[in-house]
Amino acid sequence: MERFIKFSGHLGGIFNPGSMDVYLAKLFISRYIIILIGLVATLQMLDLLSESDDILAGDGAVNADLWHYVTLRTPTLLSLFSPFVALLAAIISLAGLNIHSEIIIMKASGWSAFRIITPLLLMSLLIASLHFVFTETVAVHAKAELKNWKENKYAADLPPAPDTVYDTWVTDGNNLIKAESASRNGSILLLDKVTQYIRDKDKRITSLIKADFAVFRDDKWTMFEVKEFDIKTLKVTPMENLIWDTDIPPKRFIALALKPDRVSIQRLRTAITQLKKEGHNTASFETMLYQKFVAPLSTLLMPLLAGLAAFGLHRGGNLFGRIALTGAMGFGYFVINNLFVALGQYGAVPPMIAAWLPFFLFALMGLSFILLTEE
Repeated sequence: MERFIKFSGHLGGIFNPGSMDVYLAKLFISRYIIILIGLVATLQMLDLLSESDDILAGDGAVNADLWHYVTLRTPTLLSLFSPFVALLAAIISLAGLNIHSEIIIMKASGWSAFRIITPLLLMSLLIASLHFVFTETVAVHAKAELKNWKENKYAADLPPAPDTVYDTWVTDGNNLIKAESASRNGSILLLDKVTQYIRDKDKRITSLIKADFAVFRDDKWTMFEVKEFDIKTLKVTPMENLIWDTDIPPKRFIALALKPDRVSIQRLRTAITQLKKEGHNTASFETMLYQKFVAPLSTLLMPLLAGLAAFGLHRGGNLFGRIALTGAMGFGYFVINNLFVALGQYGAVPPMIAAWLPFFLFALMGLSFILLTEE
């Protein structure tokens, strides 16, 4: 009752739309910040506990490396859980307004359901914008650096990570080329543990050529510590270091094995352009490119989905049931979105549809629920 009186005092006898917008925006954003800090802090603490022994066992490790791990891991957690936190904040905010009859007051003053959630949508748009910028400028680089540090067993004083990808496959005519890793430093590209699968016109393997490493420098490839294995004779022939006569562009090795969640949009677009020119299937990369925009924008869905917990209570009945249904819808969005992303990556669904269809379907669902529960 005290909250009801306090909220009525906001009106001052005359409904002030401007002050109500600020009130609703503050209500949502404060809960978002509190939940985000609490959730990320908890997850970070649990993650640090599981990794602390490995971090301190690294070569030259000191206690300060634990904090360094936190600074690299936290951006990923913030980026990953931001939309989910927005859902929880919207549910708590709108359900609280409903419980204390504040929704009734606003509706009695002539506000529609859409007008009530407008401040939440505007705050969600702000959060989505910050999420997008933060991910592209901080999170992707922190994730790549943490990956490099972890692969080097948390050794101290590591130099900056080279432009490296792992387990990359390319085609060279009928032949297949596999490299365990590809590292680029300026104009020089180094391939480690290179295997060439030499195939005939029927694409049957006739021989294997293996090299400890290959280097692209001065516009030519050189292979080192080479051995050839003939399938028919089962004979292994050691060979001298030799010039590798191939038309494979060096950029292809890097582009094919990029991890979209560890690179910026610009670099991902460059890789897609490079691979398209060479006739490669880029469905996986294109799906993840669209997803870089969809993931932050999914925050906008959350006030729409949470509207079910705020409107139509007297007609629909149990508030707890509505909150549970709203949570299930939000969780369902993330599950279905991940499913469609996987389908898009495998080429079963066009990349644009795979990335955007769940977003628009759940946006339509949220709008429909608000319309149906409008009193």
